[in-house]
Amino acid sequence: MNEGCQGLHMKTMPVQPQHAQYSLRMIALTILSVFLLGCTVSSSPRGMEKSLVSEEDPIFDTRFHDLSFHDINMKGLWIEREVLDTRENIVIHNNIFAELVENTRNAVVNIYTSRIEEREMKFGISPNDILPFRIPIISDIFDIIPFKVPIPYNTKGVSLGSGFIISEHGYILTNAHVINNATDIRVVLSQGQRDYPAKIVGADRMTDTALIKIEPDHFLSVLPLGNSDNLRVGEMVLAIGNPFGLRHSATSGIVSATERISPGLNQKLVDFIQTDSAINPGNSGGPLLNLYGEVVGINTAMVSQAQSIGFALPINTVKEVMPMLVLGQTERGWFGLKAVPLTAGKATELKYPDEGGILVLEVEEGSPAEKGGIKPEDIIVEFNGLPLKGFLLFRRKLIGLSPGQEIHLKVFRRGETSEITSVLGKRPPVKQLKPRLRIKDKGDFVPHE
Repeated sequence: MNEGCQGLHMKTMPVQPQHAQYSLRMIALTILSVFLLGCTVSSSPRGMEKSLVSEEDPIFDTRFHDLSFHDINMKGLWIEREVLDTRENIVIHNNIFAELVENTRNAVVNIYTSRIEEREMKFGISPNDILPFRIPIISDIFDIIPFKVPIPYNTKGVSLGSGFIISEHGYILTNAHVINNATDIRVVLSQGQRDYPAKIVGADRMTDTALIKIEPDHFLSVLPLGNSDNLRVGEMVLAIGNPFGLRHSATSGIVSATERISPGLNQKLVDFIQTDSAINPGNSGGPLLNLYGEVVGINTAMVSQAQSIGFALPINTVKEVMPMLVLGQTERGWFGLKAVPLTAGKATELKYPDEGGILVLEVEEGSPAEKGGIKPEDIIVEFNGLPLKGFLLFRRKLIGLSPGQEIHLKVFRRGETSEITSVLGKRPPVKQLKPRLRIKDKGDFVPHE
């Protein structure tokens, strides 16, 4: 599309001495029109996955970046209520959501950012731009040939989003894409009377989470974090955010599904909560609340082609990556195995007597998993002392671990259970990875290219 770059169509005329000045202007306009015909500018930002702002920029709060995972204690960074195995159901009445909003809105913030965006300008002239009409077949060929050279350039942009306060000292959770490549962040509290400058403590693109910090002049209202693993399909939830700049808008709905893979989002390591609570541009980073007033998810995305299909990141996933956000270290540790949920049929075949567990399919040669003694057809039943009743739990636990961290596994193999300790490494480049051992149909261990 050439919007904004369309050239002028002009007729030339013989140059007369008395019209010399006029003809010079015409020549200049003609050259300009040819240039504009060969110019297209992208209308949407590119390279949002790139880091266009240096971590040395003042927008980053690096006070904890020299520490290690062993140096920090996450206890007290957020509030998590002690919950019994069973909770009393909330009595539904006509003001249930009104009371919930009144009790939580002071901890929900609006976030406005100035940021660097990468756009693309294409230079060059295609024959189709200067031909007076399209020529069958030939013009189609010209459309295919890349006459125009893409040239990226940076420009300034703005964005808006939401967030919520987890610490009375000014720590705020939001989405990573809300503050991506930001050079200035402004946080507006619920009263809307003033804004606070914020800095980025850490951001994780894999889970689309970010932790930012403001320096308030008073203690702030906070939201307690709930347990997203306890969510049930059909449970009532409330979303609060900043859709299209409409501050502190609340929408209600239900949990439509859990453990959902979101179209167009991370499909490897993150499962989402699907909700029909309206989520629009600007809602990103805001809280998804249960009726107890606890955050069970961070509103992250919507399906633009549909209505009432939104996705929130489970808050339990956020808890796992919180140390990474505090330290500004989001490189994942590499273990080097491929695993799947254990099916009942495979459990019977391997004579595994219990439920749950993770079946190992492949092991990278030279990986920490192989060095620790993991083999295909092993069943991982515990991870760092936690029984693995579901595959998503295992996957989520690995999300929050970095290179150098030690893990402890309990493994079932051929009727016996053993304990394995390993240290996560850094994933080598793809070209350096060696063939893997995997399960063959007959159960043999074979190299897998």
